[in-house]
Amino acid sequence: MQKLMLKGITFAGGLELSEGLVSMGRNPTNDYRLSDPTVSSFHCELDITPERVVVRDLGSTNGTYVDDKQVQESVLAPGQSLRLGKVEMRLEFETEPYAGVEVRIPKVERSDPVDHLPDGRVACQNHPSIEAVLRCTACGRVYCDQCVKPLALAGGQARLFCPACSRPCLPMFAETKEKKPSFLGRLTQTIRIRLGNR
Repeated sequence: MQKLMLKGITFAGGLELSEGLVSMGRNPTNDYRLSDPTVSSFHCELDITPERVVVRDLGSTNGTYVDDKQVQESVLAPGQSLRLGKVEMRLEFETEPYAGVEVRIPKVERSDPVDHLPDGRVACQNHPSIEAVLRCTACGRVYCDQCVKPLALAGGQARLFCPACSRPCLPMFAETKEKKPSFLGRLTQTIRIRLGNR
């Protein structure tokens, strides 16, 4: 895809042009502000259509020039220079660097473990003789402790990430902690014990 640009000749950079009426000058309310003392507050306007670019002088003090010829209104073609006071630019087509390049992001397939140890436990995908203890939350791959390296984060605990897709890995079998009874549960148990002793 091509962009229509006014590239600076007497200054670095450029202005990208879009379709429509564009004003240029020193005043900040212009579409393109040129802060050079030789440019009038409202110097000129560009009428941009897909077919052509027309430049019109707006009564500027130092004049509007196309290829060093002073104009009141003129077609500005690619390759021609536009000068407002001492500020000079060239109209050019610029091709975007990645135009026509198709970017494809591969889909991560969830894979279920297929290998098991002789006793039925799930085997690591990289080490079939070792039990898998971690599972990726995105791709579903399973790993042993040797496959997944912890990443220590500043101010926090270490996290484990999948070596295949870089998403978090979690333990497959979380240890179940013995649930402590609540105060009400302990009180009820105490009442039952006392009632049972009578």
